[in-house]
Amino acid sequence: MLSAYRTLQDLIRAGRWPQGGRLPGERALSEELGISRAALRRALIELADAGLLESAPNRGWFVTNGRLSEGSNALRSFSEAARERGLTPGSIVLTQRLRQATIDEAEHMGLAPASDVVEIERLRLLDDVPIALQSICFPSKTVPGLESIDLSDASMFDILSESFDLVPARCDYTLQADAANQHIADVLRLIVGAPVLVGYEITVDSSERVISAGRITYRGDAYRFTTSLFRN
Repeated sequence: MLSAYRTLQDLIRAGRWPQGGRLPGERALSEELGISRAALRRALIELADAGLLESAPNRGWFVTNGRLSEGSNALRSFSEAARERGLTPGSIVLTQRLRQATIDEAEHMGLAPASDVVEIERLRLLDDVPIALQSICFPSKTVPGLESIDLSDASMFDILSESFDLVPARCDYTLQADAANQHIADVLRLIVGAPVLVGYEITVDSSERVISAGRITYRGDAYRFTTSLFRN
């Protein structure tokens, strides 16, 4: 299945089928790749979870249109998700400072009131196009010196792991629709009131220690969230 996934991923990134283009039927595709239809189906589902494909009932599988997608139960950095889509991630740091936590931030991160946190606000880009505004806080005691590290075009997950031995294990994520205020509209090149999707997130490590808390605001036309629902 992994080989089928990588083969299809490479073909999509190479432009074998254009954005919005329909893949051959599963029987023809399995014969072309020399794999079973069961293995092909698993690979197609994984690619859909990664945001590269989407399924249309009774019509088949289609290459998605370039939006960033969060797959079901997949904890990935913005950079990882972008690269899986064959897109180039980027960022512009707008705020990077040490300050005191707000009451809500201290509560979310289990800190004493007015504890020091490192606040990072970055404009996130895909192929140089503004896609999201990310604002995130870290307890300063767990990331000493983060406020001085060059974050340009860097994966925060990589920095946390390599510089501070912090490995995200779970992210509690709440997604809601909203309207762009003036600041968001300015940085994401939208009109005030345009639809956006806001993801509020609290990330913890394997010991349930809070690594960070914050939010990421996506253009409404550039983000899709997928999940799997099970009936008990």
